[in-house]
Amino acid sequence: MTKKTGRILIVDDEPRDVATIERAGTALSLEVATLDHTKAFERLVTDWRPDIVVLDIGIPDRDGYALLSVLGSLKFKGDVIMISGVSQQDLDTAAQAGKMRGLHVIGTARKPVAYDAIRTVIAKAEAAE
Repeated sequence: MTKKTGRILIVDDEPRDVATIERAGTALSLEVATLDHTKAFERLVTDWRPDIVVLDIGIPDRDGYALLSVLGSLKFKGDVIMISGVSQQDLDTAAQAGKMRGLHVIGTARKPVAYDAIRTVIAKAEAAE
């Protein structure tokens, strides 16, 4: 029996963090797409249908809270991971906001993103499928 390859969408404007998350996703055999802006966000979520979305809550053109609202309105059924350089309390608040929108927020990670920490959170999503 062959497990389908999962998909992870990373929305972050910091190349170093994107590279770390991309490396973790690839190590877990996920197909990876990245956005350093949010213009194509709705299209990618709708057309590409990721299993996991990693959102930076501080992306410049539209913050993570707005993207959580988009995911909620799209009835996104995948997993969501929140990342940011803000305090853990602020990340927890963002995660709670996602849950209030009916999203399955499985974890958070502070920036700079540590490879082992993000890989563990992503693996948790993969194990739940």
